[in-house]
Amino acid sequence: MPSSPGAAQMSTYNRNVVAFAALGSMTYGYGASIISSTIGQPGWYTFFDLPPTGEPGYDEVTTPTIATANGLLSTGAAAACLAVMWTGDRFGRVRNLQAASLLGVLGGALQGAPRTSPCSRPADGEPAPPWLAGRPPRHLPRLRLHAGLVGRLRRLLRVGPRIVRLALPALRPGRASAGTVGRHAVAAAVAALAGLQEPARRGWTELQRLRQYPDDPGDAVAREELRQIQDQIALDRQKLMAWGGNPWRAVLLKRSYRKRMVIGFLTQWGAEFGGPLIINNYAVILYEGLGQKGSMPLLLSALWITTAALIYNPGGAWLHDKVNSRRWMFMTGFIGIIVTTSCLAAMIACFAGTDNRAGNAMGVFFIFLYLVFQSTFCDTTMYIYISEIFPTEIRSIGMGFSLFGQFTATIILLQTAPIGFTAAGWKYFLLVICWSVVFVPIIYFFFPETSQLSLEEVEKQFGDEVVTHIPRERDDKV
Repeated sequence: MPSSPGAAQMSTYNRNVVAFAALGSMTYGYGASIISSTIGQPGWYTFFDLPPTGEPGYDEVTTPTIATANGLLSTGAAAACLAVMWTGDRFGRVRNLQAASLLGVLGGALQGAPRTSPCSRPADGEPAPPWLAGRPPRHLPRLRLHAGLVGRLRRLLRVGPRIVRLALPALRPGRASAGTVGRHAVAAAVAALAGLQEPARRGWTELQRLRQYPDDPGDAVAREELRQIQDQIALDRQKLMAWGGNPWRAVLLKRSYRKRMVIGFLTQWGAEFGGPLIINNYAVILYEGLGQKGSMPLLLSALWITTAALIYNPGGAWLHDKVNSRRWMFMTGFIGIIVTTSCLAAMIACFAGTDNRAGNAMGVFFIFLYLVFQSTFCDTTMYIYISEIFPTEIRSIGMGFSLFGQFTATIILLQTAPIGFTAAGWKYFLLVICWSVVFVPIIYFFFPETSQLSLEEVEKQFGDEVVTHIPRERDDKV
């Protein structure tokens, strides 16, 4: 048996539950990414009767249309995050997963139906990240596994549809099928059906299945975890009684909870202001400006996002289990963003629109080098960190509000980026650079460390009272 009740221990059933929940990431990734290849297709301009790049009227007509489409995408996601702050506790994690999956099916049907467009994104759900974090490990070694699962599954399960939505239209320009556009509805349907089995098992029976382990026939780990959960829930209820038993009132009036909410919001807001969706959603425009023609911009975009899913996100998850600091992972990513974005802006300023192949190639190189830092160090940290800082009694509120910060940032950035590219050119990237310079010291001075800490020890970081925690010991077998 593991060396202590706190040793790392996850059953196959536990992994399967996480994997099925992460199918929701496919619906999010597909819906959020399909638009970047759509605006690179001739059919986009034809359908909406828009002047293509370089023709009269592009700046006055096409640019605001592209901005509006991307803004609508983020607005739908932001509204869903606000809703889950209430529905997460009112209806439970599983029912929220099912409801969001059904919305994903509807969104996929609208996107794939004849004569509709990816502007139906507000109908898509984003069920997976909040639901995954709602089933958190309770002590150190499981927390290490939690970091890996959140970091890997969120993007790994999106690589397939992203390759399809980018590479297929690139190989057959203008002929992407409705099935290609709406295929994420299948994943959403599977996630909804899988959730039907979850509510049937409660309490001890469910915990036994999650923590079954061949070397633990007596379920010692599950029993110890159950004791700790019961003690922590009792303490959480006692803490909420000081605020009339109302978690919303506690969030507003309790200082440590307000700090968590602000930090969670800033984590997501800050990561998005690092610019990943500016490059992802407007990749075709950027690559065309750097001299790439024909299907090459779409193929480069496919390669860019695929390397994130297959290499950098898993690498970041692995590093989180090895590096004893969430804060330094985050700061390292932003330092890299400052350097690479500055170099990219310089290449655009000097060579965009010219025939200098070497200069344009260096611009493409810095777009890919940017991804190494953003996807490895920031993209994993932004989700792992917020899943660790919120106690049980306010987790739905905190996760929903944090993710609302992400989509508030994307509304601003994706609405202004095409207009900014047209009006300011390379200077638009100064927004990303200046924010990153400001955000690094904010992380250093105000973000508590959560790595290698149980959720209860994290509460101590914010000055809250905790129950005695399970003895912890690293176990690298799992």
